[in-house]
Amino acid sequence: MYFEGQWMKYKDGGLYSGEWDSNQRSGNGTLQEAQGQTYLGNWHNNKRHEQGKQYYKDGSRYDGNWHNDKRHGQGELRCGDGSIFDGQWKNDVFHGFGMHISPSGMYFEGQWINGKPSEMAVKIVIKGASPRDAQSDQPFTIEIETHDANGNLVKDNGRKLELTAGVKYAPVTATPQSSIDLTSDDGVEDRLIPTELGYDLFPYPICNDTAFFEMYLKECEEEEPDPTVKGKAKPKERVKEEDTESGKDDQASIDGSLVEERKEYPRVATVTVEDGTVTVPSLFFAPPPPNYKPFAVPEEETPPTPVDRSKSRAAPGRRSEASINARTASKLSKRSSFEEKGVRAGEYVISVRDITQPPFLGFCLEPAYLIVRLLPSAAKKAKAAKKPKERGQSTSP
Repeated sequence: MYFEGQWMKYKDGGLYSGEWDSNQRSGNGTLQEAQGQTYLGNWHNNKRHEQGKQYYKDGSRYDGNWHNDKRHGQGELRCGDGSIFDGQWKNDVFHGFGMHISPSGMYFEGQWINGKPSEMAVKIVIKGASPRDAQSDQPFTIEIETHDANGNLVKDNGRKLELTAGVKYAPVTATPQSSIDLTSDDGVEDRLIPTELGYDLFPYPICNDTAFFEMYLKECEEEEPDPTVKGKAKPKERVKEEDTESGKDDQASIDGSLVEERKEYPRVATVTVEDGTVTVPSLFFAPPPPNYKPFAVPEEETPPTPVDRSKSRAAPGRRSEASINARTASKLSKRSSFEEKGVRAGEYVISVRDITQPPFLGFCLEPAYLIVRLLPSAAKKAKAAKKPKERGQSTSP
């Protein structure tokens, strides 16, 4: 240690320059520590006291009051990660009224007790009963809140939430029991969404893009098979019979459609909580992507039909059995294309998770789930109810 006038150099490399009293740092002075920290301000008995500024080696800095070498009273801390606390301190921790702003943009303004907000959100809540019924052709709205452990609303601001959806996943067995058909999907486990519901979810597209929804409904109306014409649809292009009889996978009826062209759905954007609440309007379940079958339908096993090889040649003017089978398979494929195009009625799960980064005070909220029972569209239900009445009416000669 070397002392001269108003400055002193310590053995560890630190340097103090300022006022002294009884051989102790007292009054105004600056201490540059060997570890890279610097303090400029008042001292009392070798301890930081009253007003002063502390610069930390990680880039953080504090400007405010001190007591007995600890931050105490009014002060502002700007951390190296971008977070800011401006308010009251006690024994080196937040205590009293203050505002904390996270680098994510989330902030809390209110009372603090021993370094924590007096009101601390711990979970996400989706208002309303679960399960909830919804119709496939009617968008719906959900309201989300942040609550404390006692179920009280906490007025978080700027917290980021992600909304996704899925269907219940169960491994496919010999007899299909799962709610989704994944028999031909490799690496499905890597795509599953873990939940606290006792089962995982397989992702399913959910959107809130109203323009996309209106386009989808319009297309479904144009492409819907005509129930009055047995075995025929209303395609945009006429299907060539030779393609059908040859067993080709006929997709002409939906060529150029929204289903075939889309590569990716307009996903629900990240939502931001304000005063502890956020409303997500115009939600709907999108039609499944091409070749995506979200619900498994057990197929009935049909015993093979014995073939009389002595009559394998078809009589003149009659189609061969292979041709008939190919035509039937093509019709089923076409019908399947129409069925896969729309959203199927069933049970879906909406998941809401806290994706605030970095997590506010190092803590992420518990996620929330909403089970939605999707019902057939109102238009289809009305049409189905109208059919029996039309068939029962007699026509006058």
